[in-house]
Amino acid sequence: MKENEFESIKNEFLDIYAAICDLTDDEILNGPEDIFRSHFERLQRLIARDVDDHLADELLYDREFRPITKHISHLKTLNGLKMEIKFAQSIIAAPDPWIALQGFIYYPNYLRLADMEYRGAELKPEDRVVFLGSGPLPLSLICLCKQYGVEGIGIEQVPEYVKLSQKLIEALELTEHIQIVQGNHFSLPRNEECMLVMVAADAGPKDEIFAHLARTLPNGARLSYRIYEKGLRRLMDDQAAFDPPPAFKEYLRIRPEPPVNNTSVFLVKNIKRQRMNLPPFG
Repeated sequence: MKENEFESIKNEFLDIYAAICDLTDDEILNGPEDIFRSHFERLQRLIARDVDDHLADELLYDREFRPITKHISHLKTLNGLKMEIKFAQSIIAAPDPWIALQGFIYYPNYLRLADMEYRGAELKPEDRVVFLGSGPLPLSLICLCKQYGVEGIGIEQVPEYVKLSQKLIEALELTEHIQIVQGNHFSLPRNEECMLVMVAADAGPKDEIFAHLARTLPNGARLSYRIYEKGLRRLMDDQAAFDPPPAFKEYLRIRPEPPVNNTSVFLVKNIKRQRMNLPPFG
């Protein structure tokens, strides 16, 4: 029975892959949705299936199958990015941006994720966080600010997404609490106290980002990042095998409860600083 289920799921992935594999990044981000929407909706239903973790392991470590799921994951990420851009634009244009924001299909997920980050990092109102890879719709920062009074800096590489998210923050009247800047992991602020560095799920490459953070953050600095741990969603995590550098110690892992699918992983830098002239983070 399990062998039949394995083949059935694998064949469905292959069928979806055949339907979307020739799509270009530009077609997904700028083309009409009707040419691919149904395929990504089918993918969402597939990865939401309740399956045995061992079955997911078999698919995850299938060497011939892995490049296929990696490409599907890339296209899925682009489709999610398109959704965020479209929704950010609609919020900015809405008569009441907050009502529009709360209508986003994944808004309840982000409220729960904000709660996980707040508890996991032991944050307090008016604490400041930095979010690497904040994207065009920085919902993590918005929810932390709205629900808990946490302030934040979003760092985003793509200039268009920076401008769009800045307009969004302005529309929500949060400019005194959330700042969006263009940059990457080399752009971490040096002159502001920060209680947590959050690394976005799609920020990458993780190895490079965390290696830089291990070199530059002071001892005791806290980080968080998100992963998929259960079921077929693990196949959509392009960096599922990522391990943080030994400079970071995992001190907490908050596993998801519906509607959230991500596990939040919390780390602390726990080695003695080897050189006293390293620039302070806070």
